[in-house]
Amino acid sequence: MCLKRISPNSISRGAILLSLCEKGMILEARRYFDSLIMNNWVQDIVLYNIMIDGYVRHGNVEEAVELYKLITRRGITPTVVTFNSLIHGFCKRRNFHEARRFMDTIRLHGSEPTAVTYTTLMNAYCEDGNMHCMLELLQEMDAKCIVPTHVTYTVFIKALCKQRKLQEAVQLVHDMCDKGLNLDQVTYNTIIQCFCKAQNITKAFKLVNEMLLNNLEPTPVTYNILINCLCVYGNLKDADKLLISLLEQNVNLTKVAYTTIIKAHCVKGDVHRAFMFFHLMVEKGFEISVRDYSAVINRLCKRCLITEAQHFFCMMLSYGISPDHEICEVLLNAYHQCGDLISVYKMLAWMVKSGLLPQRL
Repeated sequence: MCLKRISPNSISRGAILLSLCEKGMILEARRYFDSLIMNNWVQDIVLYNIMIDGYVRHGNVEEAVELYKLITRRGITPTVVTFNSLIHGFCKRRNFHEARRFMDTIRLHGSEPTAVTYTTLMNAYCEDGNMHCMLELLQEMDAKCIVPTHVTYTVFIKALCKQRKLQEAVQLVHDMCDKGLNLDQVTYNTIIQCFCKAQNITKAFKLVNEMLLNNLEPTPVTYNILINCLCVYGNLKDADKLLISLLEQNVNLTKVAYTTIIKAHCVKGDVHRAFMFFHLMVEKGFEISVRDYSAVINRLCKRCLITEAQHFFCMMLSYGISPDHEICEVLLNAYHQCGDLISVYKMLAWMVKSGLLPQRL
């Protein structure tokens, strides 16, 4: 762009800056931003907002505040978007005093907090377990005729679920429907997860059916929650049936669904099922890492299923994945406990040959 001596317009400058910030290249973004200021190409608040939000996402609230101060010194009027980013940054740090101070500052610049502003602060109070402050903010929204969004309700549903007030959370979902608010998968996933934690699997599946009735397609996260719940509470047969049923329906699942069920079968000692789902995961084209093998080998060794652990070790080598020091140590300890000195010597020899020197002989 510069080589052709074409001056980039405001849109392209914003796109470049946003791209750098989203990629986490915050230093490069700031250098680019400073070059725009030097060339007097930053005429409005938009580019400042992008840079401030980039700092907040990067966890550098101090620099975001310094940039806000620069805005005020230059006589540029900050927008609600500016303050929402700063409030979000302080909320992430649980600095509610500063978050509320910037919320009040919005009015000094002739604007009013939006539903996004209130919801951001509510979410922080939710994470802190402070339902009282959440309700105060909701009352303030009502007094100022600011309509809560479906995200606002989702935050309240999450807060109710944290307090194990599941029936109230369900009622809030129904209230959302009555008010014509569009529920999304995040809202349902939040409440489904809480019913799973309360071991009410039946209700969790009813909510999934409710999603389908409302023309909402459950996400991979929804199924991860259900499979994890079934595995945690020992319903491995139902977990197997669910995963296989989803595969037959060509539902796209994430790797987490497979690793969850594999680990559960290893803990139970059902190595045959663990092998089956592991091979299925490989066939589906997921990238298998050292950590995946390590998780399985660890659990098998704890069950004293050494032969099976060795099988996974060999499978790992056959796929060209190099074991790390931790896996070798786990197998060494397992061989020691079983008194299999031949396997101990073989493993030590392999480790030395591979440059993985054992911590102890």
